[in-house]
Amino acid sequence: MSASPIFIVGCPRSGTTLLRRMLDRHPALAICPETQFHALVYLRRKAFGDLSDPGNRRRLISEYLQSRPMRESGFDRAELAEKLSREGTSYQALFKSILSYYTDSQRKPRFGEKTALHAIFLETLCDWFPDAVILHMVRDPRAAVASLQRQPWASGSVIANARKWLELNQAARQFRKRPGYLEVRYEALVTDPVRELQGICSFLGEEYSPFMTVPDKNSAAGGDDLRRWQTAVTSARLDVWKKELTAAQVSQIEWALGPTMESFGYQRSASPASALIVLEGIGDAALDFAGHVITRLPHFLWYRFGAPTKIEQSDYRWGPKGWRRGTSRAGA
Repeated sequence: MSASPIFIVGCPRSGTTLLRRMLDRHPALAICPETQFHALVYLRRKAFGDLSDPGNRRRLISEYLQSRPMRESGFDRAELAEKLSREGTSYQALFKSILSYYTDSQRKPRFGEKTALHAIFLETLCDWFPDAVILHMVRDPRAAVASLQRQPWASGSVIANARKWLELNQAARQFRKRPGYLEVRYEALVTDPVRELQGICSFLGEEYSPFMTVPDKNSAAGGDDLRRWQTAVTSARLDVWKKELTAAQVSQIEWALGPTMESFGYQRSASPASALIVLEGIGDAALDFAGHVITRLPHFLWYRFGAPTKIEQSDYRWGPKGWRRGTSRAGA
């Protein structure tokens, strides 16, 4: 591995996967798919203990490689386990070993990783990799929330999802004064991908490659994602949120984000939310949160207190919506 590592962060459903796939097609860049390492592993470092102890290391590796991100990664997990057992003598070394595994498998010189939620762990990432490049992907919060409303793992509340957009984007933006920070707009990337990627490559110190915009015919994704990766990038869906969200939901999102939304360059489009609309939104968020807690409480108590080194499959999710399937929702 060589040159500055690249980390793509932002709010989920903001184009982080799109950017990761584009950069990963570059002949010099190997951008590892989502690892969720910090949420699933690093936050449990006290429970797992010192990784210089082979027993601790084996226990962590066995548990982590059964997590959803690792199962969906396409990695040869037996091969990766052997590599991590040799090299993962600290949490930093373990994370770097995962990235080097992917980089070596792609036979490319420069490594990176995309986990949108790592936006809240950038301080640790920058400590581990002082020369890191942060690509902060930003999307219109109304479009991001509309997309989150369709995801089974996100909240069913537009206010809760708007607050997640706010939390992650504010966390990432705190690093904007670092030399290696670049804010990338989803709208610009899908409207003029060549121009945007040329700018990103220039920032990375890499030559632009036309392969970056070639559709991925061999994508392992399914459903809508498969169709999306196998076709050219388009701006056709930029305004889909206007059809998927009700006027009340748009007002609730804009109320939840306040002036921060405008500081990112996104202008309000709805009338100010009335007290009733705000209360309805808050009530919906509270109801959704309560349902989430109730459905997960037995697992939460067991994993947190009975088995703190067990990685629950949904630890990095903030849904699901399954308990409210009978409820009518815009964009569901």
